[in-house]
Amino acid sequence: MLIASAPVFAATQAEPSVWHGIAKVVGGMIFELPRTVIEATSEGPLVVGTMVGLLAGTARTFQTTVGGLVEISTAFDPWGSKRR
Repeated sequence: MLIASAPVFAATQAEPSVWHGIAKVVGGMIFELPRTVIEATSEGPLVVGTMVGLLAGTARTFQTTVGGLVEISTAFDPWGSKRR
């Protein structure tokens, strides 16, 4: 299943974009932690869900922010290496 879906996934990938990267950075830093905490608190016990939400939210915030920074850096091409 994974091997069969890999070419489809690769075909749907868009070119890296500075604006999409900025949106990921801003969205990750502002919205990801509160969204994950609310999500986890509503799905589990109050104290445990909140703690899990904080830990998972911190990890998702880091992941989304780094992903946005990587996308910004790959979209910025000062030497024209993508034009080949």
